[in-house]
Amino acid sequence: MYRSLFLFLFLATISTLAMADYPDVTGNYSGTLNGIDVDSSPSSCPENAQAFTGSINLILESNPTNGSITGVSGSFTNNNDGSLDTFTINSGSFLDQTTFSFSFTLSDGDPGSLLLQVSGSILTIISGGVTDLGGVCDSVITGGTLARTGSTVLASENTPSSTVTDALLFNLQIQSTISGISNRIGAALAGIGFFINPTFGDNQFKLNGTTGLNAGDGEAVPYGIWGNYSYTDFENDLSTTAIDGRSHSFLGGIDFQFWENTVMGVAMGFDNSDIDTNFNSGNQQVDTITIAPYFGAVLTDFLSADFNIGYSNVSYDQFRTAGTTRVNSDPNSDRWFGAFNLNGIHFIDRWIIGGRVGMLFASSVINSYIESNGSIVEESRNKVGTVSVGGNVAYSFNEWEPFLTLSYQYDYQLQEIVAATGPQPSNDKDDILLTTGIRYFEKSGITGNLEYSKRFTRQNFNEDRISLTIRADF
Repeated sequence: MYRSLFLFLFLATISTLAMADYPDVTGNYSGTLNGIDVDSSPSSCPENAQAFTGSINLILESNPTNGSITGVSGSFTNNNDGSLDTFTINSGSFLDQTTFSFSFTLSDGDPGSLLLQVSGSILTIISGGVTDLGGVCDSVITGGTLARTGSTVLASENTPSSTVTDALLFNLQIQSTISGISNRIGAALAGIGFFINPTFGDNQFKLNGTTGLNAGDGEAVPYGIWGNYSYTDFENDLSTTAIDGRSHSFLGGIDFQFWENTVMGVAMGFDNSDIDTNFNSGNQQVDTITIAPYFGAVLTDFLSADFNIGYSNVSYDQFRTAGTTRVNSDPNSDRWFGAFNLNGIHFIDRWIIGGRVGMLFASSVINSYIESNGSIVEESRNKVGTVSVGGNVAYSFNEWEPFLTLSYQYDYQLQEIVAATGPQPSNDKDDILLTTGIRYFEKSGITGNLEYSKRFTRQNFNEDRISLTIRADF
């Protein structure tokens, strides 16, 4: 009996491993193929036996567990005559661990099929053809090579959570981190007291939310320390990319005035996010550790500039549900970012009017990993580029200063998401961030900043954030 039980378990294990050996070819592919137009009736098809080249685009999804292939759409252009055919994929499957085939139907109703070989992110066309149901002309595809592109992310119930959330949230998370550091640079510059400014009772000039009290009296090297806590609640309510999450973030730093009219420091942060990934019936816990040197300088009595660069290490603990099976994974991501801002300030009695223009660039690399069902997920890359412009207004009541900030961000480099089925994401490239709050200034150099922000105009996406910052100048 024990031998039979052992044999059964052994065969079940081998079977499971075999089913999990199929590679994941999910992605967007483009390339060139070669073929021949053939015809059994030359008088009806003048291009009989004429060789052609064409360009082809595919959006594929695969299930590594059972080897099935499905797809969203595709297109094929015959470069000889410029005609374009779009097609939808009917069905497909892996023949073994290196080749798969699928059938499709052209927009005019003609059927076709392709046989492809898999090698990493490259698909090589082995053979294929299209049958003209309305005539006697056939196209035989003799070969071609397709490469997976990184311009889009395919969202489906079989997509690992980090693939979609990195595309959805990376830009917004980086914006929040960089904005927090940039505001603290401005705070440090104001705390050192470089600007020519009016005196509001016991309070002096403030920039971006901290002290106007002179720092460093009696110290060889003036310095300041600060800490920030923020809570963010966010949601994407589109069914094909739906997520619901919340995050707790801690950011702190120390900065020094080594040279006149400048400040230099370093920030460190930790972020924990809990995200329900409803699009694939899963969840992910995300821990992020960040380090970011920063630098700021006063340019004129009313202008300053700041710059920061940084690195974040992101650890995911996530699962998705495939049918009734929970598929776990724990990928890791490396992020690099940098930002530059130009800030301006103007006073009208007790009113403080400010403005900022800036740009940021960031990249994220999720290293390759293996899911618990044996699926191999290849390395993925995401790049973000944003330009922003904003204005703020505040009114001084001596120790207290309520403020309002409005900023516009535009993503000039956005990684788009395509849904395998159902409604498609809007892939908005811009948004408006509204921030309001109050600042408090204490004579000894201890200051505080409490604020609330909300993001607008991103379709199907909501974000609310509350933040508290405390700074001390010495």
